[in-house]
Amino acid sequence: MALLLSPAGNAKCFAAAVQNGADEIYLGLSSFSARAGADNFSLENLGEWVRYGHVRGVKVHVALNTLLKDSELPLALELAREADRIGVDAFIIQDVGLAEKLAGIVGAALHASTQMSVMNLAGMKLAKELGFSRVVLARELSLEEIGELAGTGLMETEVFCHGALCMSYSGQCLLSHYTTGRSGNRGTCSQPCRLKYSRTGERRDEKHLLSPGDLCTLPYLDKLVATGVTSLKIEGRLKSPEYVAAVTAAYRRALDDPGMDVSGAVKDLTVVFSRGGFCSGHQLGKLPLSAVTANYPGKTGLPCGRLEGRLTVFKKNGIDLFSASVKASEPLSTGDGIAFDRDPACGGVINIIEKNGARAATLFAGEKGKITVSGTVPPGLPQDLSGKDVRISKTSDDAFIKELRKTFAPGAEFRRVPVTARLFASSGSTVLEFSDGFNTAASSIPLTAGTQAPESTLSEIISATGGTPYDVTSAEISSDCGFVTFSTLKKMRREALSALTSLRERRVTK
Repeated sequence: MALLLSPAGNAKCFAAAVQNGADEIYLGLSSFSARAGADNFSLENLGEWVRYGHVRGVKVHVALNTLLKDSELPLALELAREADRIGVDAFIIQDVGLAEKLAGIVGAALHASTQMSVMNLAGMKLAKELGFSRVVLARELSLEEIGELAGTGLMETEVFCHGALCMSYSGQCLLSHYTTGRSGNRGTCSQPCRLKYSRTGERRDEKHLLSPGDLCTLPYLDKLVATGVTSLKIEGRLKSPEYVAAVTAAYRRALDDPGMDVSGAVKDLTVVFSRGGFCSGHQLGKLPLSAVTANYPGKTGLPCGRLEGRLTVFKKNGIDLFSASVKASEPLSTGDGIAFDRDPACGGVINIIEKNGARAATLFAGEKGKITVSGTVPPGLPQDLSGKDVRISKTSDDAFIKELRKTFAPGAEFRRVPVTARLFASSGSTVLEFSDGFNTAASSIPLTAGTQAPESTLSEIISATGGTPYDVTSAEISSDCGFVTFSTLKKMRREALSALTSLRERRVTK
């Protein structure tokens, strides 16, 4: 099965990725990251999060993926050496000079960034010669081309499976640098592709002609996995922890249950973040014109109904509000966000839903009701909406967001490492041992003769690992393990699991 690689622009995103099923996480440091606008991590807190990931079986990749000036190379090398000492698992690199300096020096693997535009076998061979063990393939490749390169077995391969797309070839865009002096290859892309342009030179004809919709491979994930690619990468180091949680969880479920119906997941992700729906990028053929979000380059949400009847716009306590009748095509609840299709910058949060003359929490698909929204309406929208086809989209789902936030709340442990436990006697000692299948850790006390508690009671105490990242799948209790007080057994459990944690914190090598 392909690995799942999730983004982390900050600590909350890191926790969201881990707890929702990522196998690998990529992040940036304070310098030399292609997402300089993210919060990113420092050498001071990197170790904490590397250990957090490793304990839960997740590898950590550090993106040092900008092009470097000669004067910056010493600092980049020192940054990489420090991160390597901390125990990161891989570096994502674009600058071949940096790669050449690090190859054979650091213990972490080197991954060739998609910014290197590797799109054929010659590129892969060169990457391997430079010391790379994995290549993030260019986003312009089709599934067939990805399969051909992954099938060579020359090195590990990685491809994007979800998120924002560049209109230009990977790593080759100079538009931002040309127009603003901010280079995408230096981590400061100003995203000029999201601006308006005109094909005629007339301002009235301006549209977002270079803005592609986001990639979503869920509908054909089985075909992408069948290419033999090593890792599937989710774009989004500038996105929220809720986004990371939702996308990671959706792809985790789809990978674990091939053939499942993903239509509900696609709708959820369309609400969380999408630009006029999703597209397949170049993977199912060259990017079609329909994938260009010409009318609006930002978040648009999931079409959820249309407003009808009379629109009332008013203020209360200085807050802009509006109300109107609505026919829902998707469920709408209080607390959900909506936007107008004709101008997605307008809309707001649903405060009140009325159905059949009474307050209601939810308006279901096919139902009619009235909504009151704290927000704004598009300029020039008439009060009488009869026959106007005023469509709205859902841009946030309050209940869904609350569930997502639980997964990365402080102390949350939804990602549990399966371990086995044994309580037995050995060389005059009573030993409690935990194993994750690779690492084994134990705590022991001098053996004391006496009648032991019932096996079920001992097993229950040993398995009480709430608040830890461990889940005891089986507990073997030997009949000769001697007498152990409950408080002592709990202390042994804490000590053994702490020792196991220390073993798992090291760089993941399996």
